[in-house]
Amino acid sequence: MRRVIHKIFWIWQLEKEQAWINEMASHGYSLEHAGRLTFEFEETEADLYTYKTLFLKGWADSEENRKYLKFLEEMGIKVVCYINYPGTTWIYTRALKADYPDGIDLFSDIDSRIKGMRVMAGYMIFVMVMMLSATLLNLWYAFGMGHFLPLNFICASAVFVLSVFAAIATVRLFVNIGKLKKERAIHE
Repeated sequence: MRRVIHKIFWIWQLEKEQAWINEMASHGYSLEHAGRLTFEFEETEADLYTYKTLFLKGWADSEENRKYLKFLEEMGIKVVCYINYPGTTWIYTRALKADYPDGIDLFSDIDSRIKGMRVMAGYMIFVMVMMLSATLLNLWYAFGMGHFLPLNFICASAVFVLSVFAAIATVRLFVNIGKLKKERAIHE
């Protein structure tokens, strides 16, 4: 039986999203497809799969990413689906829990984790710039046309609030990168 759930996770909630998908798997629902706000599950045996979500730099069909995805398949890790964003791809993977009882650990070393977070931070900076540009354009339309346009002012305000959330996410990512760099320095 197919089950569709509409749920939103922000970019800084990657681990929370992954934990939720793994919790669904523990209750016997395997992820079959994910969209920006939609998750489709199929009923399966409980605890059959373990899931990992990650960001890759570039499009999924780039040469480097195709090689990486093939490498994952060779390790018994299936790419369930992916979502392309400008310059970034969000990947959903799964493997048999029997093969990966402690979960899929693709970024086990500190440098790989830092690299993954930098990809996410780069994407968030791109999103912030786009949203701030949209805010300025809407403000220009709201005030710069010789008369006040309230709809453009409302749009500018809403997009600005979203850009603040993007800025918070970016700062959180850079704080986490800083913590990982300190951890790496301690281990060296």
